[in-house]
Formats: sequence, C-alpha cells, structure tokens
Amino acid sequence: MDGAVGITQCPVTSGEHFVYNLTIPSDQSGTFWYHAHAGVLRADGLYGGLVVHAPASKSTQSLTPRRYDSHQYSSDRELLLLIGDWYHRPASEVLEWYVDPGNFGNEHVPDSMLINGAGYFDCMMAVPARPVDCIDQRVNNSFIDLDPYTTYRIRVVNTGAVAGFSLVFDSHNLDLLQVDSVDVVRTKESVINSIGILSPGQRMDFIIRPLLPTSEKQSHMRVQLDQDGFKDSNPALTPDQAFTLNYRPDAVPGPPLTLHHVNIADTPSAPSINRSIPPTAQQTHVVYTKIQKMARYSNEPFGYFNQTTWKPQQDPPAPLASIPRAKWDANQLAITTGPEPIWVDLIVNNLDEGSHPFHMHGHHFYVLAVYQAEFGWGSYNPFVDKIPPHLENDTGNTWYSSGLYDTSRAALRDTVRIPSRGYAILRFRADNPGVWLFHCHMLWHSVRGMAMLIDVQGDPTGLASYTTEELCSSF
Repeated sequence: MDGAVGITQCPVTSGEHFVYNLTIPSDQSGTFWYHAHAGVLRADGLYGGLVVHAPASKSTQSLTPRRYDSHQYSSDRELLLLIGDWYHRPASEVLEWYVDPGNFGNEHVPDSMLINGAGYFDCMMAVPARPVDCIDQRVNNSFIDLDPYTTYRIRVVNTGAVAGFSLVFDSHNLDLLQVDSVDVVRTKESVINSIGILSPGQRMDFIIRPLLPTSEKQSHMRVQLDQDGFKDSNPALTPDQAFTLNYRPDAVPGPPLTLHHVNIADTPSAPSINRSIPPTAQQTHVVYTKIQKMARYSNEPFGYFNQTTWKPQQDPPAPLASIPRAKWDANQLAITTGPEPIWVDLIVNNLDEGSHPFHMHGHHFYVLAVYQAEFGWGSYNPFVDKIPPHLENDTGNTWYSSGLYDTSRAALRDTVRIPSRGYAILRFRADNPGVWLFHCHMLWHSVRGMAMLIDVQGDPTGLASYTTEELCSSF
C-alpha cells in the first residue's frame, strides 16, 4: 500500500477509487503526510497531513526504537502546518517550461508560498507575461492566531515542490522534538527562535513557548525560503514572509531579536535510538546521481542514477512489485537484498551543482556522514578510496569511535539533503520486504527520472499480493 505509481500499483484512473489499507507499527508515531505520486499532481495541491499519536501508555515508549522522551515535553495544544512553495500556473505548465531546452534545465522559481492552503501575494508583483487573477481581500489565517500564553506542539510538513525553508519566531522559544517522525537529541541552547532547513518531504515537530512578557508585542512567524537551488530569478516571489501569530490591533512590533538557529541537518537522533546501529554493514552500494542534458535527448534535462533514468515499466506495463525481477526493463536501477534482514550502506554521490533532498520509501535510514567539497568534487567510493574525504584531516580520529563513523552523532531520517558536489553515507536495516523507491523529493527532478529502487526480498509467502501480474491501462 505504498502508493508509488509504477512501483507498487497502477495509477488510480479518473472516476475510479482505491482504498489504502495499511498497518501502523506500534512503535511508530509522529507527523507524516500523504501526497500524489503520479506525475506532478502534488504541486497542484493533492496532499494532506497524517498525524499518528503515540500509544497512551508511557511505559512502552522508552522501549521503542523511534521514540526517546518527546512525551515528556507537554503542550496544551497541537497545530499542524503544511508549508510549501506555490506556483501560479498549473504544474503541468511549469514542467513543460522546465523541460524546454531553451531554459537550460533551470528549475522554475516559485511565485509564492502557502500555509495550509492560504497565503499572501501582492498582485502588483505579478509578472506581466504571466498575469494572475487576484482578489484583494484579507486571507483567513486564523488557524495560526495562537494564544500568547499557551504552549503548543507545532507539527510542520514541507509540502513544496522545490524549496526548503526555515522558520523564525520573534517572541517564542523552541524545543525541537522530532525530525521525520523520529526523536532527536535536545539542544543545549537556552533560547532557540529559528529552525530549519526543512527540505521538501521532510517533517519536524517542536514545542513553542512564548518569551514573556508578550502583551505589548505583536508576534510573528517568518517563513524563509532557501534560495540555494534557485538558478533563476522570479520578481513575483517574496522569499521571506511574515505571518502574524497573535494579532492585537493595539500591539506594536518588538525589536528584532538575535537569531539562535537550530540546523536540523546537524541534529542527531536521541541516544537510545542510535544504540542499535552496528559498527559495519553487510552490504555496501555506491551510486552517482545528476541532472544531465544530452544532445541525443534534445538537451532536455533528465535525472540519472548511475546513468539510468527511471521510467515506469512499459513491457509489460505493470507495477514492478507484481512482476519477476527478470522482466524489469533497462530503466530500473535497483539494489537487491536477500531474504534475511541485513544492514546496508548506501553511498550517494551528488555530482550536481545544486543540492538534492532524497527520500527513501519503506525504511528510515541513519545518516552517518554528509560531505560537501569546498572545491572540485567530493565523491566517495569505499571500494577505491580508503578514507572518506570528510575524514582526511581528522588527525584525532574522532570519527572512529564505532567502526568508521561516529554513530553516536547519526540521525535517523527518511529524507536527507545531499549538498552539491558532495555525498551522504546512509545505513539502513533492510527488513521490510517489497520494492521501494529512493528518489529526489524536488518534484521536477523525480518526475524526470531522478530515482532508483531498493528491492528488499523476503519470505515469498509474505508477498502473496505481489504474485499476480497486474497490467496498467496507462502510466
């Protein structure tokens, strides 16, 4: 019931319906979301939040691998925020613009941003060549009119197509609880008012507490889009937007605060979660990924893993999980694990000039290392290079406390942002039988083939639903 078209199912055709039946493990809770995995429908708004609350019994929580002590941080209320970039044209038109060779593979910069489907836009900022139907009215953002004397658990999902973002609060203190539904170690900073960068597909949970006194201030949440991947300009976009949290007509803005930022990429998982990481893995796989424009394909941008661009199976047109591996076509690059659960190291080298947020279906993975080259290329192949680049100058051998990597600083995630000309070393336990997608969560890249497969084989009796070949009418 993974929902990935071409991998585990056919698309749900127009006028039809499909019922998803899934079991949530007792040790899994947190903030998730559902979204379309066919074409570019996600960018047109086909998504929603999915919150899984932990079991009421506190006695079992400390024994589970995904939870640490986030239940100890109490809150009076909860708020789910679906935040993402937004285009003022249908996603199909944006994709058509992106693949046009005349645009040199530059991703179209978003026009604005939305929070739970609502946002602000100055109609005068619209580009004349792309006019926008505007209605001059006050948008109802009452769902973020917070009580200044109430403690909230804020659940945030990046639903955007291309941009990461950070959140900044001008009169609140934050306690980061979870990233990608996994508890993280608590920061030692006494005051935190900025958090990010949250990449597309990622989620984070934090507690927000007012920094009293607040009665004379007007409180805001500022959303700052990460412009690292913007290769073009869009004068219509305001990448830094403020949203009022506690609106009082007589309040005045307070003085600007010094930013105390938490970088979620550098925040490890809770110690109890990292204890299960073994010092070595049974399998190691190395892949190289890049957006390439080649003359033989009319210079249109395509995403590649090891010179393979992913497309749905065409002969036969069936979900990969329903047909034998021997029938998969040449567009299916996959790593395969045997019937017994094993630990796998996946080393992903990003040869692009921009960063990519990669998401793995079916499993969480431990991020053991992320590296970005200061100059040249920072790719790493353990079968050739004895020492990873990020360890070359580590004369104190501090990274060798557990095997090759310091696993005490690892982060259990299902999405990782790999910087330009760098790499990430991911370790996961392949114990969930099925065919799973590993892909860039920048929508224009995934739809152009920047994806590969994790084929976790298991007991055939447990995969009975995949034994019948299911032909699709279309992909």
